[in-house]
Amino acid sequence: MRRLRNRKYQQVGISLLWRRNYGDDANVMGATAAVVKGELRTKDVSVLPRSKYGGITHVTLLCGETIIGKQGAKYVTSLLSSARVPVDVQRIFVNQGQEYYNSVLRNRAAIHVDIQHDAKAKSQSLKICNDLDLYVFMTNLRSFPGFNCRFPDVDIQLIAQNNMGNYAELEYSPVEGVIEGLRVINRKDIKRFLRFAFKVAIAKKRRKVTIVHKSSEWPKTEGVLLDVASKLVKKEFPDIETEPMELDRCVARLILEPQNFDVVVTSDLYGTFMATICSAICGGSNLFSSIEIGDHHAVFKPLQTKLSLTNYKMLSPYGIVSTCVDLMHHLGHHQCAKALWNEMLRTMEEGIKTGDFDGKDRGEYVICNIMNKLRCNMFSKISSDS
Repeated sequence: MRRLRNRKYQQVGISLLWRRNYGDDANVMGATAAVVKGELRTKDVSVLPRSKYGGITHVTLLCGETIIGKQGAKYVTSLLSSARVPVDVQRIFVNQGQEYYNSVLRNRAAIHVDIQHDAKAKSQSLKICNDLDLYVFMTNLRSFPGFNCRFPDVDIQLIAQNNMGNYAELEYSPVEGVIEGLRVINRKDIKRFLRFAFKVAIAKKRRKVTIVHKSSEWPKTEGVLLDVASKLVKKEFPDIETEPMELDRCVARLILEPQNFDVVVTSDLYGTFMATICSAICGGSNLFSSIEIGDHHAVFKPLQTKLSLTNYKMLSPYGIVSTCVDLMHHLGHHQCAKALWNEMLRTMEEGIKTGDFDGKDRGEYVICNIMNKLRCNMFSKISSDS
């Protein structure tokens, strides 16, 4: 009798598991939820041959018809041309929908320069991260003298998960009036992410990694990050020094002692939040760039775009320059990237600033100054060689 009763409860549970939500046919309960929503990758990422024709690498440039979109596209194309790198851009507009995904799939690399903040745009950006398996978000935040940073020698490499947990957007209603949200994680993907983060730390000659978490409140989902990190360090990365730190304590120390942090690693839940805090400490998101990267594809964005900060009417030239530098390093053009980076540092040291940093120069002037110097250096090198 007890066995029959248990079987009855199981049947009721299964019938509830596969039932659609109340008033929302976009979410389906059970194992098919991710498939119906279309938010979670269910197949391996397609990897096409590299789009390199005649020695020129093609990358996708996503922009819009807004002032920021047009401005960003102009900055990117001008800088890449002046840097003399064999890179050509395929310009895709935000209203072209699926073509953006197809273009990034073909080219493997993209620059995203438009600030999109509505629900449709964010959904499209999330789809790119999931479908192309861009499982890591990175940004390097540092202090520049005279650019709103109270602390000297701040240099923080932030690395966060990008398409796990909350990014799956799995939510459903088991009974009317009750809604549940699922944060699904697994050890395999966390191990892959942490291995990537530790390799980046070693490549950049950094040794101290702060792992930000809230395991006191979420011992299962947050605790697995700490457990996997501890085992990885013991087996594969003995030279890495890890320091687990609760989120609240980390934020307090960042505000008071940011120069004591080297590499900060965290889950998807706190990645954007930590990027906002760290960039504010270092002078503002306008100064920095970000990368969403996987094993085969990468999307490069000014941090201002990544955080969707819409209170700026103009796009910062510093974030665009930093984004182009990241792209060049990714494509293997390290000397060109270094030259472009040094020219931006030169403008900062010479006091050439935009209005958001108490300067009098427009963003166009900063970009043009960098471009002209790059061209002058090119011609001076030609004349010296001859």
